[in-house]
Amino acid sequence: MDLITCAQAEVVNRHHFFVEWFTGRASEAELAASLRAFAPDMVMIEPDANTIGRDKVVAMVTGARGKRPADFEIRVELISARLIGSDIVAVVYDEHQVIDGEKSARRSSAVFSADPEAPEGVIWRHLQETWITT
Repeated sequence: MDLITCAQAEVVNRHHFFVEWFTGRASEAELAASLRAFAPDMVMIEPDANTIGRDKVVAMVTGARGKRPADFEIRVELISARLIGSDIVAVVYDEHQVIDGEKSARRSSAVFSADPEAPEGVIWRHLQETWITT
């Protein structure tokens, strides 16, 4: 697969994993595989502008198992991607969540690099999320 396809699949599949993990349906083995998708030097800028690294992202994900109701959902929409280097892809997408009937949305920009050991062949290097109105 080409890197753009890999990066788009990574976005969709990682969010699918989050739903399964946050509702308590995913296994520890699935968590370990999923965390392999985050680069050691990954940086995330949260919608409120806090900047965190991989360790904090991993702690947040790991600690969130089973914290969402069974009907929790995440929809990823409007995915666009482009190569910005020989092994670097930038992806922009909208993420819509529904928690206990409350809807929220964010537009995210993510940078991925090729990594054949990662679940989809790419790893998250940088992620910035911005709240959007639905």
